[in-house]
Amino acid sequence: MKRVRLMVYVLAVAFAFGLFTLPAASAQDTTNVEYLKKLKEYEKKKKEWERKKREAEMTKEALKRENEKKRLTNEGNQLFKEGKYAQAIEKYKKALAIDDSFAVAWYGLGLSYRKMRQPEKALEAYNKALAIDSTYSKAWVAKGVLLAEMGKLRDALKAYEMAVKMDPTNAKAYYSMGVIYVKLKNHKKAAEMFRKATIIKPDYYLAYNSLGVSLLALGRTDEAIQAFQQAVAFNPRYYQAYYRLAKALNDVGRHKEALDAALKCIQLRPRYAPAHVEAGRAYQALGQYQKAIAEYQKASRDVRWRKYAQYQIDDIKRKMKRQ
Repeated sequence: MKRVRLMVYVLAVAFAFGLFTLPAASAQDTTNVEYLKKLKEYEKKKKEWERKKREAEMTKEALKRENEKKRLTNEGNQLFKEGKYAQAIEKYKKALAIDDSFAVAWYGLGLSYRKMRQPEKALEAYNKALAIDSTYSKAWVAKGVLLAEMGKLRDALKAYEMAVKMDPTNAKAYYSMGVIYVKLKNHKKAAEMFRKATIIKPDYYLAYNSLGVSLLALGRTDEAIQAFQQAVAFNPRYYQAYYRLAKALNDVGRHKEALDAALKCIQLRPRYAPAHVEAGRAYQALGQYQKAIAEYQKASRDVRWRKYAQYQIDDIKRKMKRQ
């Protein structure tokens, strides 16, 4: 009995490593019931082992392909960041040649085509990504941005709505919806979207700035000032928000604060004419006429502000003569 067991075990190991095949049993052996039982059991285990071996080989190959497509996509992402869009496209295409159901690669391809000013190809790539994964919120936002650039504002809005449906925490989608509503002259709805974006992402300075713009359009200047103040608090180098803050403060007669905001803007962007205009307005209101004239003169270097700045200079000079 022990001898039979040992023989079967040795044979099983040999077969497992493919050293040789099991010889046909002799007539005497076949009369041994236990041998036949062991042989049947061995054949069953051998088939199972071979099946697992095939699966392991397939899994190894699949894993290799998975890693390769991810590597190519990551290389594409890096090239995209470096502004090498044509090279990024080639990487994404190679990744998709391995697995054309890889939504991330389609998304990257769409971003790259957009940068290459090929909107139709970009849109096709985004649609492919979303057909594979309809919950891909970032792809919905990217599609919305592209559609907005193509002038399809209503379609863009639908894309952003899908983005927040798939991911209610997508602050960029709410912000982008706000931008569309501004273009549609619906500042009330725009302000609502911008505010939602800031609730989700409290340091979203772009959303605070845009919120301020919409609130100004709605005549809610005090709230707008608060929004601009939040924008510069979260990004002290955001010169446009300083300018808008200065203008809003000047509009409500808070000229000293307006001057501070305008000068901070000028410090960040010395040749920014709108900031020089607001500094001039503040100095003028505070009775510092020579400084006001100096600021208006700097603003007049920009042809877009020249006529306004010269009018203010002439007005100040008339007032100074009467004094």
